[in-house]
Amino acid sequence: MGYSKEKEKYQVTEIDITLDTDDKEEQEREYINNITSRIMKIANDYIHRHPNIDICTSQGITELFKDIKRKYKTNIDNIKELNILWDIYTCICCTCRIKPTLMRFCIMVGIDATTMTTWVNGEYRVASGHSKSAQKWKSECESTLYDEVIQTGNIGCMFALKANYGYRDNIQIIQSDGRDQLPEYSREEIAARAKIVDMLPESPEDLPE
Repeated sequence: MGYSKEKEKYQVTEIDITLDTDDKEEQEREYINNITSRIMKIANDYIHRHPNIDICTSQGITELFKDIKRKYKTNIDNIKELNILWDIYTCICCTCRIKPTLMRFCIMVGIDATTMTTWVNGEYRVASGHSKSAQKWKSECESTLYDEVIQTGNIGCMFALKANYGYRDNIQIIQSDGRDQLPEYSREEIAARAKIVDMLPESPEDLPE
């Protein structure tokens, strides 16, 4: 990854992704590396073609994911491929300092948002592993927002937790149909979550400019 710093502005000029394949067999390692290199080439070609587009912004990174979708045809039936693409997707988001969301992942791989919801809710593709993976992806998105709130008190992330992950006023632990997928929390973590909920705004209009 390369980046430049001008007037304290972080800017990505190249995407460099290496997934952990040490515990994989050679054939699977080659499979993962092939997908990774193809996505990296598409991403870097896009960056070089559009030097004026800042992919470290919401709009910029969304356009990048649209370009990946146009040039890489994902086999949505292949959950192994989707899991590899998720890891690549989160690496790109991390590189660009953008929070991962299921919505943008859907854009990158060409999955309808409604379909993703059925996977997350365990209503469709349970036996194939799609539902379990989608729940894991959603949990990772929540964890990223939660960590940001704990570390910085980011008000936008606070609202996202309330709007998208069931955080409610005066509720310490959120109950849901996927409660068995949630990690266990210590007393300190539960207290921190409760404090976050108390700080959440009631609506988007309450967010600062």
